[in-house]
Amino acid sequence: MAYCRRPSAASCRRALSAPSRSLSAALAPPRPPPPRAVSLVASRLISSSPRPATANVALPHTHQHQQQPATPPPPPSNRPYENRTTAELMNSLLVFRLCGMPWLVKSSGDLLELAEKLRLDPIAYAVVKRTFFKHFCGGENLEEVVPTMQTFKKAHVGSILDLALEADVDEASLTGPAAHEQCKKVAKMFRDSIDIASQTHGSFIAVKITALLPVSILLSWSNTILLLQKAFNDAKPDKDGKVAIDKLPATIGAIFPGLAGDAGKKLFKQADRDGDGRVDWIDMTDTFSLYNDTASRTLVRPQLVPKTPDNPLVTVEDLDTVKLLRPDIDGVGQHAKEKKVRIMVDAEQTYFQPAIDDVGLNLCKLFNNPLADGVAADPNTVHGPLIYNTYQLYLRDAYPRMVMDVVRAQRNKYAFGVKIVRGAYMHSERERATEIGISDPIQPTIAATHAAYNAAIDHLIGKIEPGRPERPLAFVVASHNANSIRHARQEMKKRGIPPTERAVAFAQLMGMQDGTTHGLAAAGHQVFKYIPYGPIAVTIPYLQRRALENADVLSGEGGIAQDRAEIRKELALRFGRSPPPAATA
Repeated sequence: MAYCRRPSAASCRRALSAPSRSLSAALAPPRPPPPRAVSLVASRLISSSPRPATANVALPHTHQHQQQPATPPPPPSNRPYENRTTAELMNSLLVFRLCGMPWLVKSSGDLLELAEKLRLDPIAYAVVKRTFFKHFCGGENLEEVVPTMQTFKKAHVGSILDLALEADVDEASLTGPAAHEQCKKVAKMFRDSIDIASQTHGSFIAVKITALLPVSILLSWSNTILLLQKAFNDAKPDKDGKVAIDKLPATIGAIFPGLAGDAGKKLFKQADRDGDGRVDWIDMTDTFSLYNDTASRTLVRPQLVPKTPDNPLVTVEDLDTVKLLRPDIDGVGQHAKEKKVRIMVDAEQTYFQPAIDDVGLNLCKLFNNPLADGVAADPNTVHGPLIYNTYQLYLRDAYPRMVMDVVRAQRNKYAFGVKIVRGAYMHSERERATEIGISDPIQPTIAATHAAYNAAIDHLIGKIEPGRPERPLAFVVASHNANSIRHARQEMKKRGIPPTERAVAFAQLMGMQDGTTHGLAAAGHQVFKYIPYGPIAVTIPYLQRRALENADVLSGEGGIAQDRAEIRKELALRFGRSPPPAATA
């Protein structure tokens, strides 16, 4: 099967196939584990989750209905590690030293596999939990996450809770009632996460659509959308990107027979919302969506020949399963709306992304504040967007997709949230492209990625209207790159956007670039930490993949070298010595 493997090291694949780490095993009643698996959070996360502890937050992004503290928290310190114990700082230095050894990162799966064969995995897990896990993760369950969130809150840093759920095409995919049962259990995990996040005002949770919808369906729907896009482009859009609807039954109908007759004419007319007799790709994808059962079923057609594991098209059974699961997926958004907790829909692999965008953008349409003549229709909900969609700017198509989706939100009159990242699957994406003979989806150079990322910042900042309470657009600069963060701050200043503007935020991973995070907080910016959590046995492979994909950040001068310098500076201050120069790695 020519699917995209995990990051290229074979050890990573073996680590992921450990029986105890299966999504099915994690969510089903106890039974013998399946032979293939993917790292996902175990079902005990549900039963072990405590009732939310009480905590208020300082981030004034939404209405605060909880009782406010009598005394406001002190201003943020410019010493990011001031509240850490000396033992914790020494542990962090050790972790950073080990992360700076590429050979260790690449061989970590082999080492863990060896420990399992020797029945030393309890010892190995204990060591990892007290070192790497303690530094990069918020805890094994929600009870352990709460103190982590409270610590960040004291430093004027918000939290993005990230339940370590992730799937890929090598996991056996469920359909029908079995898929529904799994989706319900995962949706409950996300609702539990929302309950905890709601106790710290202004928090986010991260949601991976691959944890809710079977990956086989995400793949087949993505392939179907891409085939529809090719047929649309073959109809030769005009300079405005539009095609006359009377041309579409013949051109697109030749590829999708369900659109060749009156049914197609009716749907294309439905897509022409401005009534000019033409449609563009936004109109098409707003209409032909998993959230439009009638339209999506007209795209069911015979499979491609030759059929391969990489090119399945959507089937009636797939769409029946989606229809069954959608209420539970939407229920997560509804629960977030009721609890006033924002959601970041994570970007994932390119071969799932069209389907992920379809679901994510429909959640935006359902739950983000509707805008009527530029005025928020419901002032009692979260100010600005509730649901944020993510764009990986190391992909060649990410910037134009983001720009298009901003226009989409404006047309549909809902607030829109954007998170921009560089990307997390570069090695595996390129490996898959080579294996199946498709063009590389990644930017040709790192400079091109930087340029695309900064262009996204410029475009989004240009859309911000400072002080507008309903926030029709808000975005998060999720980056450890000092140049991009500096660029964003300079653009804000150039356009008269103060650091206190809540429509612009920054985010870094827990355990990385703490100096940057605290510096942004001290300057008055809204800033967050991305907090992964989950049982140690299933979070290790998740962290390993992140380490493999971020090896350059972990070992480069702009990465953990800065964190080490900040820790050494803090230790020097504690022991009465002169702190080392800031540039020390």
